[in-house]
Amino acid sequence: MHLWLSECARVLKEGAPVLLFTDALQIAGVAWRDITVWDKTEGVRPQLGRCRNQAEHIVWGSKGNMPLDRRAPVLPGVIRESVRKADKHHLTGKPTDLMRQLVKFCETGGRILDSFAGSGTTLVAAELEGYGWTGVEMTSHYVGYASERLGSL
Repeated sequence: MHLWLSECARVLKEGAPVLLFTDALQIAGVAWRDITVWDKTEGVRPQLGRCRNQAEHIVWGSKGNMPLDRRAPVLPGVIRESVRKADKHHLTGKPTDLMRQLVKFCETGGRILDSFAGSGTTLVAAELEGYGWTGVEMTSHYVGYASERLGSL
């Protein structure tokens, strides 16, 4: 993660936001800003004697300072979005509606980079919200699937 995050940090413009579903942000020299919670709702599988695994934490930061006058909306600290089987096309796939909210961290007219594009959900979300996008994926099956999804928009 250090290697690819460092490369991302190299090509980011100053003040560009970075969102991850892990806590490896600072290893690459990106300023840690906060944690946003994805509340998956009560629909996740319960396990007796344990708390529900109904949340994922999205660690986010920026390369350097983030100006207060960025052309981006105020986003919620907790995003409540159900996991839907029909919207999960990859083992670690996220709901399109969740990603539509998260791409808004980027300034209006910006470009989204998804270094592990998988089935293309982030790219679909970026396209639907009017952002440019670049996706990187090594698995040809997912490249084909993401291309189909994007082609149908």
